[in-house]
Amino acid sequence: MKKAILLSACALTIFIAGCSKNNSNPTNNNTNVTEANVLTSFATTVVNPNYADINAKAAVMNTAVATFVATPTDANLKAIQTAWKDTRAAWESCEGFLFGPVEDFNYDPTMDSWPVSKNDIDGLLADNSNALSPTDLANLQNDNLIGFHAIEYIVFGVGSTQKAANITAREKVYLTSLSQNLYNTTLQLKNSWDPSQSNYTAQFTTAGTGSTTYKTRLDAFKALVGSMADICDEVGTSKMQEPLTSNGGKPDSTLDESSFSHNSVTDFKNNITGIRNAYLCTYGGKTGSVSLSAFVASKNASLDNKLQTQMNAAIASFATITTTYEKAIYTQKSQIQAVQAAIATLHDSIENDLNAFIVANVKD
Repeated sequence: MKKAILLSACALTIFIAGCSKNNSNPTNNNTNVTEANVLTSFATTVVNPNYADINAKAAVMNTAVATFVATPTDANLKAIQTAWKDTRAAWESCEGFLFGPVEDFNYDPTMDSWPVSKNDIDGLLADNSNALSPTDLANLQNDNLIGFHAIEYIVFGVGSTQKAANITAREKVYLTSLSQNLYNTTLQLKNSWDPSQSNYTAQFTTAGTGSTTYKTRLDAFKALVGSMADICDEVGTSKMQEPLTSNGGKPDSTLDESSFSHNSVTDFKNNITGIRNAYLCTYGGKTGSVSLSAFVASKNASLDNKLQTQMNAAIASFATITTTYEKAIYTQKSQIQAVQAAIATLHDSIENDLNAFIVANVKD
């Protein structure tokens, strides 16, 4: 609106010099558009497709659970395990940007609290006063008894040795409710950003221009960059470190994030890949027209190159862990520490350099 008024004034006056001065501001306007486009591209290319992918894969898992309950064969159990890993991969990728409804409505802890306690789950299963319906599970007030890892315990078993014949009728009831509730939560998460539903996308993409959540574009950029740094810290100092030393300085595989499925290393790697997806604005083989990386590169190519190099190095470093994390904490400590160092380097660059960059360059 301000620009339109200025242009009209120029058209109606003979002060050509003044008009030229006002028209010398396209750099600021272009910067604003670029910043807004970064947010829009991220929401439409990464967030919404990633959340839709989680929901679609959770639907496949839910169907696989129903098939297994009706026909409990090892082949059908394997189908649940595969669907669990597929859903898990999509979820772990989105942990690269854990802000907004996923935090505000506790979708994250509802789906992904860890580590689970085998004894606690066994105790719940033994309590016949609990019918284990979806509503019963939702009312448990204990996120460690629901979500991905409770499902993981039932379908993979201790040591990933589960057999279809060993899953009891009550465990099948529990599994059915767990899977249904997880699907429901992924649907809520998808709908929270979906422009045709709750449309948090609009709150994010109108940052600084009407959003009630993000008063400035800088607020939105800080939310994104902060979440990227946070998951680095969680992976390196919590997910990887706690199983390594939390047992009186000794390893404890029961503290691994995905110990029953032996999926922990893949989880960690997908978290860091999610950071790169957010930075490059890419998901599912598609890349946005504008990215945070491109915005950084337009003003500081050296910083962009450093960040991309460190992201790639951190992701590649996981290849040095050549066994399950449950074993690696005992036999490959030096490799784990090298991965942690790569993640720490990336964390510091995001927390310090990238954050300083957006503070200096995102203008409202």
